[in-house]
Amino acid sequence: MFNLYIIGAGFSKEAKLPLGKEFFNLILDKAKNKYLPDGSNLYRNILKPDIENFLDYINSTKFKSLPIKEDQINFEEFISFLDIEHFLRLRGSDQWSDIGNRSQILIRNLIADILNYRLSLVTNTEFELYKSFLKRLEPNDYITTFNYDNLIENCLDDLRKNYRLFPYRSEPDGSSFINDEIVILKMHGSIDWFDISGFENSIKYAAINKDYSIPKHTIFSNPKIFQPTKIIDNSYIGDEYLKKIYKVKNLNEYFKKTSLVIEAPLIVSPSFSKVLYLNPLKEFWNGFNNEGLTNRKVVIIGFSLSAHDEYLKQPIYKLIYNFKNYERDHYKKSRLKIIDLAENNKEIKNFKKRYSFVNWRRADCYFNGFNKESIEMIFN
Repeated sequence: MFNLYIIGAGFSKEAKLPLGKEFFNLILDKAKNKYLPDGSNLYRNILKPDIENFLDYINSTKFKSLPIKEDQINFEEFISFLDIEHFLRLRGSDQWSDIGNRSQILIRNLIADILNYRLSLVTNTEFELYKSFLKRLEPNDYITTFNYDNLIENCLDDLRKNYRLFPYRSEPDGSSFINDEIVILKMHGSIDWFDISGFENSIKYAAINKDYSIPKHTIFSNPKIFQPTKIIDNSYIGDEYLKKIYKVKNLNEYFKKTSLVIEAPLIVSPSFSKVLYLNPLKEFWNGFNNEGLTNRKVVIIGFSLSAHDEYLKQPIYKLIYNFKNYERDHYKKSRLKIIDLAENNKEIKNFKKRYSFVNWRRADCYFNGFNKESIEMIFN
């Protein structure tokens, strides 16, 4: 038995980290002031052509009384356009790389850069709010988060609480599981995670083709600076994908060194097409249909089940169904607890409509956002 916490973007709002709808303008502003070594401007030479292609597509295929302009773009819809184009290789020989075309890679880097900077501005008072929540978690509690930031890890490090970033651990002989840590599963990746697979493949290709230049990677060619370590350890018993993911240090130095269009942190960009890019993190979903069966407590914090997260409705529905419909005689489950920010009755109504499968008579809700009062509600 363990407690399960589902964490969304609203959890980080008190730390003043940007929400999804804020990212597009922040990304555009950053791109307009950054340049490649050859003098190319990241907005004018990389993002703007893709934005213009997207606007042409939207204004030609969707009925609207007036054409939309750049400042009216739906960020998630724009990234979905780029995702589909890349995944289906619609550019043919102009395909940039296996991890994305230049705009996709640039956007991931700028999201990570923005979050990394905003995390440096979080005050001690704001950190204390999150620590007051995390210090009450128990060994083997699970945090399933859809956020890219490492706010939770930073707080747990300060609290000196043990945690791991992968689901399955066993004794050396494989006989039993070790359950003495908080488990954090970052379902959409993290600003400080990098996948080594592409770099390893480049090295293999260079070894076969003797005249091919030795590949370089900002992170993996500079291990002394970034100290990459696997997010799993030798006790991990899952599939191979997670063994290729490394957590790094010194992100500030990364953003000084990277070109922003060659490699990027492993984050699944906000998009209606996220499922296309989940493969490296697919193991986190293994067996999720059994979640809720034996959890003492299920808490959903700041996860509004927005339209661009439509694929998540299926596992979240199953989790809540299991939690409320399967009881055991030897333990007692709490009520489902949901914390979100809704500023009026209309917003509450819309939130409940998105979670239409919840039996609200059997749930405790708090719609003033994540704060001290919500923490008391979670643990009472």
